[in-house]
Amino acid sequence: QIVASIDGARFEARPANPDRPTDRPTRAADARAMARDGAGDGASRASARAYVFDLDGTLYAIANGYEAACRRRVYEFMATRCAGVDDVAEARVVWEKWFKRYNQTLRALRHGAGYEFDAAEYWRFTRGDAREHLAPSADVRAFVESLPGGRENKYVFTNCNETQALEALEALGLRDCFADRVFGAGGMGECCKPEREAFEKFFAFCGVDVADASECVFFEDSLKNLRAAKEIFGMTTVLVAGETFYEETRDAKTDVADAAPSYVDLVPSYVDLVVHGGELTERAVSRALRDVPSAARCRVALGLDA
Repeated sequence: QIVASIDGARFEARPANPDRPTDRPTRAADARAMARDGAGDGASRASARAYVFDLDGTLYAIANGYEAACRRRVYEFMATRCAGVDDVAEARVVWEKWFKRYNQTLRALRHGAGYEFDAAEYWRFTRGDAREHLAPSADVRAFVESLPGGRENKYVFTNCNETQALEALEALGLRDCFADRVFGAGGMGECCKPEREAFEKFFAFCGVDVADASECVFFEDSLKNLRAAKEIFGMTTVLVAGETFYEETRDAKTDVADAAPSYVDLVPSYVDLVVHGGELTERAVSRALRDVPSAARCRVALGLDA
């Protein structure tokens, strides 16, 4: 039962039937009316096929220090495990050279720099004890639980290894929101976000046909990952604008990072919604929706009135 269709993306009130006919989407006005009709009934609220969350910088704010601690441990790991790297300062130079090309440190060090080491040891050492920095956020949990479809259509899609991702979710008090619906470096193998293959493997993991990817919503803090999600797969994209976003825009030598929080017009076209403040909460998302002149697609995707 298709209850909403905005800009060619369909959002359904219940899990899709693989045998259903592939009807053309209805006009946006009809879709918005259908979304309003179902909004008052939790069982029939318009729902995306899947709500997909990045982990680091999306389900928690990078400003809390965990990301910085993990990066310091990466440099320490390199200085003690990688032949030819004499100290942390040299490790940082090597990391910066290769990370931008490979988008994941493990791949950068093994395939780019050519170092050999045990992957499991790498993940244990570099991610450390998530509980030292991460703590439950009632506001983030409330937002995740506010999205329609129950827990079965909520997924984590991260370049981190699954074991350490689950440990982080446990520390955040969110593990039960996703259960085993976590896809990471182990499942991706020799690829990672933002590569097409990584997304294709993710969709296979969660049982979504690539042709239906436009019915999914992707919450991310990295522009390059959102660009792939939108331009290749047509996903509804939500940028959680925090430290990663500012770092990427500085690297691109743009003035976006220095603009005021209402710089919506400067955000790339492949981003549907920008949530400022680096934390994904109902209040922050509501504020973001007010900043968008035409938010019908996002409101329907999030199970709200269009």
